Amino acid sequence: MDFYYKEELIQLLPQKAAFLPENRLLVVADIHLGKASHFRKAGIMIPSPILSADLQRMDELITALNPATVVFLGDLFHSSFNNEWLELKEFLLRYPAVHFILTKGNHDILPASVMEDTSIRVVDEYEVGEHLLFTHEPQERGRNGRLIISGHIHPGVLIKSKGRQSYRLPCFYYHNGNLILPAFGHLTGLHILKKASGVKVFPVFSDEVIALS
Repeated sequence: MDFYYKEELIQLLPQKAAFLPENRLLVVADIHLGKASHFRKAGIMIPSPILSADLQRMDELITALNPATVVFLGDLFHSSFNNEWLELKEFLLRYPAVHFILTKGNHDILPASVMEDTSIRVVDEYEVGEHLLFTHEPQERGRNGRLIISGHIHPGVLIKSKGRQSYRLPCFYYHNGNLILPAFGHLTGLHILKKASGVKVFPVFSDEVIALS
């Protein structure tokens, strides 16, 4: 699904990520790496694959799109240091030509020294051109005509179908100069948002993103 803001093209992908082809920039929000370990410590059994499902999907996206820059919109890591952080470090080494940027989120609490030991540059916000600003959290409205691209909310939408059935789907959500991305992490859950005046909702299906009429 193509989303335009002024002359900027933002491709909304069914992998719950966005791609800006003119800038060769891939954007993902709220991966929450380490959440599986967090659940295991709480006694919830989660399998331990060789490479986490979320990093596998990231690997497929980077291979397919060949971005020059990857922007993580905060909450890259869920909590304290564990082995999944070491897995991420090994993953980043696969892409020495890619610039990785993290707009720091509320769950990004690892010490600065740990982050400095990777190729990730940590910032509060990241500007691209004249019209785009990347942050972790949405703002009340776009800033100085810029589109705010963020995460944090884990937006979802309730789709009603025949037979009184309904489906909860992740979505891209646009309102008041904010484009909110769905959470990329598969263990993150959804926060169901309502359709309102001026809102554009783009539900994410397994193989496509659509505009909700």
